[in-house]
Amino acid sequence: MNEKDFISKWIQKIELSLPKFPDDFVNNIETENYNMPGKPITLGSELFGQFEIVDLDGSPVLQTENYNYIKYILYSNKLKPTNIPKPKDESKIASVVKEYEAQLDSIVKEIKHELAKLLPTSDFLRVSNQIFNSLNLQRY
Repeated sequence: MNEKDFISKWIQKIELSLPKFPDDFVNNIETENYNMPGKPITLGSELFGQFEIVDLDGSPVLQTENYNYIKYILYSNKLKPTNIPKPKDESKIASVVKEYEAQLDSIVKEIKHELAKLLPTSDFLRVSNQIFNSLNLQRY
């Protein structure tokens, strides 16, 4: 197996196994509809405890003190939806984000372990970044 095959294998594996965020994480939580921009967004600057999400033009999309809320919105934007389910209880946002990040961290550990076993001379950061970028996954 070469790196290209390894990367392809992991992309397919993650596509099949990773639960859809946020839908698969808010099943038993009371939610409300939240309108999304339907386009790429990114983490902007932090100023005086306020975190910001901006679109690719630099226009503000959201500003809040709650970093978990920022991560929730960024993770939810993987497929650039126009609306998402958002927990009504802000404390649930933190637990949903934590659960999703645990899934991502577990994937990273599995990739690292398998890469070290199968292709020990490969650069883990480069390979894992290629896999995550191909799937439009981020870990904030």
